[in-house]
Amino acid sequence: MRRRRALALLAAAGVGLPLVAVAQEAPSGYPGQSNTVPLGDPTPETAFERLQVGGPARDPGSLAWAHSGPYIQPVWTDFTLRSFSAADYVATTYYFYWHNLTDPDRLARQQGRFHVPPDPAHYTFLLPETHQREFNDMLAAGLNFVLPVYWGEPGHPGRTTSETSPHYWSTEGIPAMVEALQRNEAQGAPPLQIGMFYDTTILANADLTTAAGKEYFYVNVRDFYSRIPPRFWAAIDGRPVVWLYDTAWVSKFDQSSIDYLSDRFEDDFAGLRLFVVREAQWQTSKGLVPESPVTSDGLYAWGAAVAGFNTSPELTVAQVGPGFKNTQYCTGGPEKNCFDVDRQNGAWYESQLQQAVASGRHILAVETWNEFSEGTDIQETVETGRQYIDLTRRYADQFKGLAARG
Repeated sequence: MRRRRALALLAAAGVGLPLVAVAQEAPSGYPGQSNTVPLGDPTPETAFERLQVGGPARDPGSLAWAHSGPYIQPVWTDFTLRSFSAADYVATTYYFYWHNLTDPDRLARQQGRFHVPPDPAHYTFLLPETHQREFNDMLAAGLNFVLPVYWGEPGHPGRTTSETSPHYWSTEGIPAMVEALQRNEAQGAPPLQIGMFYDTTILANADLTTAAGKEYFYVNVRDFYSRIPPRFWAAIDGRPVVWLYDTAWVSKFDQSSIDYLSDRFEDDFAGLRLFVVREAQWQTSKGLVPESPVTSDGLYAWGAAVAGFNTSPELTVAQVGPGFKNTQYCTGGPEKNCFDVDRQNGAWYESQLQQAVASGRHILAVETWNEFSEGTDIQETVETGRQYIDLTRRYADQFKGLAARG
């Protein structure tokens, strides 16, 4: 079953600080389009475009908004990694770090509609304490690495859903995550590695077969990883993990689009190539005649929370989810991507976990850690306690125990 993830209602927003700068505002009738940027950043080139999924191919324009962090050559030289092997059995989850429930208005919109974490007054992408608590709970759930959803930088032409100024969660949340990892490291906690969940809804109908489109595709990977010390990167067989969401906002791609990510990454990061995991929509080229097959290091199918465990033999990732509910704000039924899939008090999730253990696949991916607005969260909440953390741990241990059985 194929579905696109609904746009999140609860992207992070300000906490009472003044706007640092406001770019030109798009005309009325451009719902959700965000054109605010920090002082000195360019106005998004999409400010006066009505972007629509499946729209015509567009050139991404200037990449002046893109800024790499400090962990990139030649400034940084130590690219020593803690790497898993492709022969290992490992577990991961998707981390939607855009929440800022310290804002009373946002908390009020969440309560009574979506699950709420137990300490919302300290639940924000800006606090290292938030990430440290969640990372420790991921470890308690038996997870090996986390996939924070990445939406690019202020000024990015595809950042068109929800105002985030004066804070920009996608970039501002990363230093807080790094500090959380450093605190755990100093305290002797087991490591939790970070991979990149590339939310390709930001790609704004780019043509990824052109030179400009390929570079646009790449700089988001560069900017994400260059903000995180390499010892914290999630890597498999010595290659950092890039996990691609679907192709709805891509006009064209082929094998060269995927290959370019690693070709450019090894230039900037001491010869390292990437471990690319694709969503099922990346299996064949798009926008080109004839279509051609596309390959990478892994393949998964989004939608387990709605449709259950996908047994398609071409998949290499065991994707599981606890249920789904976006009908608090979504109307029109399944044809409009509006679903209400009951959790069955954990039975829906447990059945999928059992199938994951029996699947023979080497990566278990939980959909999701904390996408509250779609009801796919397994993190600790007021409503569910630690039930789903404990369920995940039980089956993650069984899943990873398969390695001992040969």
